[in-house]
Amino acid sequence: MSKFNDSNIYNSINLNLLKYFVTSAESKSFAEAGEKLGYSTPTVSTSISTLENQLGVKLFTRNPLQLTAEGKSIYETVKKAFEYLDFASDIANAKNGLEYGKINIGCPSHISDFYLMEKIVQATKEYPKIQITVDTESDSTKIIESLRNNKINFALLDVIPIQFINELEIKEIKTIDNVFVYNKDIKIEDIKDLEKYNFILSFDDRISTIKLLEILEKYNVNVNTTIKCPTTEQRIKAATLGGGITYVMKEAAKQQLKNKELFELKVPIELPKGSIKLVYLKNHLTKVDKEFIKKYIKDT
Repeated sequence: MSKFNDSNIYNSINLNLLKYFVTSAESKSFAEAGEKLGYSTPTVSTSISTLENQLGVKLFTRNPLQLTAEGKSIYETVKKAFEYLDFASDIANAKNGLEYGKINIGCPSHISDFYLMEKIVQATKEYPKIQITVDTESDSTKIIESLRNNKINFALLDVIPIQFINELEIKEIKTIDNVFVYNKDIKIEDIKDLEKYNFILSFDDRISTIKLLEILEKYNVNVNTTIKCPTTEQRIKAATLGGGITYVMKEAAKQQLKNKELFELKVPIELPKGSIKLVYLKNHLTKVDKEFIKKYIKDT
């Protein structure tokens, strides 16, 4: 049995050693961990050996670097502890409210562009010392993982992977229209005419795609999907280049529609509507988060 369950030995461990351990566990080598931490490979290796001696267990096998069975168990405990420390830090930073607050938001770029960014700019004008970081590069799955790891405070998403729904607080804050757009102004009088064109859609497992195909199936319409792109921006770009008809949030393509690079296709059926959703972990909103959401996002 390791000494890890002994509270006295746990309290005596330097937190830096635990940070080296977590980073190494999430890396392929001590060299990679060193790059992430800004230390040399020998420093990381020596630190891990010191931690192993203090705990009385072998945490890793070397060449290749892999967690041992006990190392995996300890990693889960330490990782969770660091997440709570991060959250505690967020709460501490939030004591002064929006005036000096720090907020980390996850929001795909297609929503950030037409919905979130103007709210962030407004907040920074009213509270010049507030600090807001936005992750717009990650997809929905990665954004939710960041939520779970306390790297972001809350997220604004239009699509939430099914496997995460039960562990999240989800509130719809804005209904959005989904539309077909094409780089030519054409009329679709019979819904079956859609079968004459190529389509650019998201991946088959995305909720928006599933709902669209379910509706089309009711009308016995089978569209020819020639391009599959995970992001709205990619699909809009492909459509403007003549790749086919795509299906996106209307507001995400408003600039292309205004410039007549794309045209909205009016179809004789009602398309599924979408929504922008506020997403966060239960009991994980800080005072600053709540104030920002109430003032700039919605009244919760």
